[in-house]
Amino acid sequence: MRCPRARQQPHTPVPPDLVGARRVLIVKLSALGDVVHATPVAAALRDAFPHLEVDWAVEPPAAPLLARCSAVTEVRVAARARRTRRLLPTVMSDFTALARELRAQRYDLALDLQGLTKSAILAWVSGARVRLGYDWLREMAPLFVRRVRRHPESIHVVDQLLDVARSLGAHAPAARFPIEPSDADLAQACELLREAGLEHGKPFLVLNPTDGGGGGGKGLPPATMAEAMDRVTGETGLSWVLIGGPGDRPRAEATMARSSAPAFDLVGRTSIQQTAAVIKLAMLHLSGDTGTAHIAAALGTTPVSVHGRSNPDRVGPYGYRHLVVDARPHCCERCRRYQESAPVNSPSACRDGSAQCMRKVTAEEVASAVLRGLNETQRR
Repeated sequence: MRCPRARQQPHTPVPPDLVGARRVLIVKLSALGDVVHATPVAAALRDAFPHLEVDWAVEPPAAPLLARCSAVTEVRVAARARRTRRLLPTVMSDFTALARELRAQRYDLALDLQGLTKSAILAWVSGARVRLGYDWLREMAPLFVRRVRRHPESIHVVDQLLDVARSLGAHAPAARFPIEPSDADLAQACELLREAGLEHGKPFLVLNPTDGGGGGGKGLPPATMAEAMDRVTGETGLSWVLIGGPGDRPRAEATMARSSAPAFDLVGRTSIQQTAAVIKLAMLHLSGDTGTAHIAAALGTTPVSVHGRSNPDRVGPYGYRHLVVDARPHCCERCRRYQESAPVNSPSACRDGSAQCMRKVTAEEVASAVLRGLNETQRR
């Protein structure tokens, strides 16, 4: 496969005319919350140019969620990079097959919304005549895509990504998340809840006890989560449903063992699509900074999240900054270095379970935010 020669791309691109374009490729490979943050770009393009076909290159974990994104025409799955020399031939074979698949689509435009070397190379090998990335380009990405400067007022990453769509003529006065569980997803979620012991039709709250990605240190200690559950249930009588991946089971079990609130366990028992459906059915979602909080915000389920080393103004659940419990005042020097250097050259996160800042958040603070969120939900 012959590819165009890479060279440094100019910083100020001339917006292409999408009226005559046919197909666009979005490259946003991971993580789950980051992919959710980018979906309004697809919605904005389709709203402004209904004739466009918008494909998306993504790694396997988030691909099923994009299958429920009405603004995406085709999901192109990119194999996750493996960090072992033994599997290098397999990696190269997978990459070559995907590159051929992408080039066969004859994209008019590729948007690298990840801003890393791997995503920029995928945009490049797609053969798209125009390749754009948003303001936050890192590593070797500037060699392959042209930067679109963000508007000064765009603080949240959702708005920063939408600046790319706006530069193309999709004005997008507000972010629209085009994600919705299917009827089958909702039916499966109801069946899973029934099997877990929750009475049909009974309102419930969702808790994701995960310690988060990116090195961990983003979750509350089990004792804090358990006490917050008890406080909320004592005020409202509501039950809890715990969700998460198989790796979250130890934290989920430790939390449930410390709580007297009625809790139903779906940790490690749901697909991404079923998880989204459970969140859609819930009154409220509680977690640290993790992908399911952003799914909740996209689906209109009130998210309450606790943020330590990550900045909620930029990466918190979109539209719900007022319900964030901000642990950053308690951050240790390591997390402060992360905040100052992120996203470039970020040091590893705390590796001793929940970060120091998260351990200083009280159950009373969390429960108070949940009760405020429930009041907001009931007023809708």
